[in-house]
Amino acid sequence: MSEVFQDFLFPTLSQIRHSICGIDDSYNNFWDILAELIQNAVDAINRTDPVVQGEIYLQIDCIRKEISIRDNGCGIAPEKLVTFLRPFSTDKLDDENQIGEKGVGLKFAYFQSAYFKIHTGNASGSALAEIRDARLWKLQTSQEPLTVSYERYNEPFCGTEIVLKGIENEPLFSLSISQMRYILRTKTAAGNTSAIWRDISPIKITLEMTDYNGDHIKEDIPYKYYLPTDTLSVRDQISLDDFEEWLRGGDRTDLEKRTKLRDKVITAKGSYLHNGYREIRYWASFVPSRSVWDQLCIKEGLATDSLLSNEEWINEKIFVLHRPGIYTAVKGMPTGITVEHPSAGYSGYWSNMFIIFEDDRLSFDIGRKSIHGLTANIYKSYAKEIFNRFLQYIVKYVSGTVEPYSAEWNKEGLIDEIKSLPDLGCSVVKFGKNPKDQEASVAAIFYELIGAGYINDVEPLISGYRNKYDLYAKWNSRTVIIGFKSHLKNVVKDFDDARKVFDEMDYIVCWEVTDEDAEKLHRLSITIEPLDEVSLFSRIPMHISCCTHRLLINANVTPVYVIDLKRFLNSLR
Repeated sequence: MSEVFQDFLFPTLSQIRHSICGIDDSYNNFWDILAELIQNAVDAINRTDPVVQGEIYLQIDCIRKEISIRDNGCGIAPEKLVTFLRPFSTDKLDDENQIGEKGVGLKFAYFQSAYFKIHTGNASGSALAEIRDARLWKLQTSQEPLTVSYERYNEPFCGTEIVLKGIENEPLFSLSISQMRYILRTKTAAGNTSAIWRDISPIKITLEMTDYNGDHIKEDIPYKYYLPTDTLSVRDQISLDDFEEWLRGGDRTDLEKRTKLRDKVITAKGSYLHNGYREIRYWASFVPSRSVWDQLCIKEGLATDSLLSNEEWINEKIFVLHRPGIYTAVKGMPTGITVEHPSAGYSGYWSNMFIIFEDDRLSFDIGRKSIHGLTANIYKSYAKEIFNRFLQYIVKYVSGTVEPYSAEWNKEGLIDEIKSLPDLGCSVVKFGKNPKDQEASVAAIFYELIGAGYINDVEPLISGYRNKYDLYAKWNSRTVIIGFKSHLKNVVKDFDDARKVFDEMDYIVCWEVTDEDAEKLHRLSITIEPLDEVSLFSRIPMHISCCTHRLLINANVTPVYVIDLKRFLNSLR
């Protein structure tokens, strides 16, 4: 028997389709197609003579669902074009300065379209290739091959032009012009992050766009990441370095320090040399109140006040809104990947913090969905250092700032307004007005019930210690943490995820548990369960005696108990 050798690594059409679908599944962001096209254009420009200014011309037609992009980069050699269009082929493997390296970006793009054209070349000549119905072919099961038409020209053509038509991407094509600018500068290489820290070789980026309403613009957009402070005036922001330099300039009173920081966005930037060789750069900001994120969105045309009141709309458009978080970038390109913030004191202030890290050694999966856990922990560690640097000034001079007296304050009108509030009508406590929507009144009634002996198994220790939680108390020889809420549903605003409610709190005191509370928490997979009355024969109490409900996230997590004051007061009448 003679020995036969065969090329067994050659894939079948079914295997290629399966791989292409796998690539599609690895991408989960609607802006990925733009990110890949712009990344390729920037990489091509960075491989050319730096004397020539790079140019990218991007056209987006939301009505026709078409995208075209043109750059004056190095182009693709005409004889290599067809090979380059094959799945998983790339010419970037040996270039560490390039952002892309996996060879799937352009292929992902043309498999999203009904029509794809590329015209590319260099000084030696150019070539034009067309692929039709790649998106449809990807979804079929026939053994008909996907073909490419190819034509070569002798005339030089320096750069690359790509046209994509028939793209099914409703979230992308439903963006307004302002929202598209924001996506380009925060989720694609058009928003170069390196420009935050140093001078870079400029690239002129022109955007021509027709939105879904038919509005048309043609404008240049900055080749720089869109920071939350970009549209703020000098008086609305202050550098932490400048503030510390000002402190060293003389003796400053606490009032002067508060005045210096009042109502300003505080910023800081710098770098860490991780393990002595890996530079990780950062830019951070702290906004004076969480409402600033919404104010920035309205100011920059990303949303309207009414839309920001629509929770369903926010969930759909969250990626085009200024929001707090820890963001990442690599070699000048924002990845769109965020990192969960670390545990730290005053954790509520993370909702005021924005941090972006740029790390040239960052690696991530094809679809830019996640980064390695060890790398995420590095960023979390440095984020905590940055956060603590801000805290030393924020806690003392920003939080709790006394608002200036307003001559327009109408004392008589306020008293009349209070008189119009519904009466509580309960002889058990001295409070005269219903505490609905008033967290401070909920707390005061709870303390009054303790003082009057109606709640006799709770011993308050200290209130609002270090601005962390509302009340630390003793119950059954154990220290417990109690939070006060005007509405139970408001508890989720203080935490980044539902699990942290259970990790950090023992009890929540609210005025009334409503169906609206139950519905809001149910969307976060939290169940509200009414408690039965405690049996007289129970030997070991499980919770404070006046508890009315408990919150459950799963069977393995200790529940958080709830005290519905309205229900408890009714039981005392």
